[in-house]
Amino acid sequence: MKTTIPQVLEEMQLLPTKELHIKILRSYDSPVLRGILKLNYDEDSIMDLPPGEPPFRKDTKIPEGYSETNLYVEFRRFYVWMKNTTNPNLSKSRKESLFIQMLEGLHWKEAELVCLAKDKKLETKFTKLSYATVAEAFPGLLADVASKKKEEKKPKKVKEEEQEDSRKSSFRYLENLSNLSN
Repeated sequence: MKTTIPQVLEEMQLLPTKELHIKILRSYDSPVLRGILKLNYDEDSIMDLPPGEPPFRKDTKIPEGYSETNLYVEFRRFYVWMKNTTNPNLSKSRKESLFIQMLEGLHWKEAELVCLAKDKKLETKFTKLSYATVAEAFPGLLADVASKKKEEKKPKKVKEEEQEDSRKSSFRYLENLSNLSN
């Protein structure tokens, strides 16, 4: 039986140091783990669903790993709910009902994890998880987010430089006008 994503994060919670957290995340590295972490930390990864946990049937009696489906199977369908990649012919209510159906097929811990990641709140349950830990465990996964933030800051500096240049040119223009009048 494959270790579920909630089990990985719960195991990480039990460890005392950041180095061990990184080691655990790397030892269970998978596209699904990376995808869930990216969903939680990437500002551009937004699910086109209402915030919060929707009402769905949670069967808490089923042992972890023995539910109808799991995140390793269902993660490939996440594109359906992503904001930038959704099918325009799929109505909002249909997306929500598909999401609830998926949650009901997952183990309740996986379903809870998906809802937390969707709302970018994994740290509320997994307090030892952080942007810095994920960025260090998986270099490049969140680098795109960091580089976008740097790019967003650059235009502000350019605008400030452009304003300064326009002030200088305005001053030169006024200076030339005063020289002409003398």
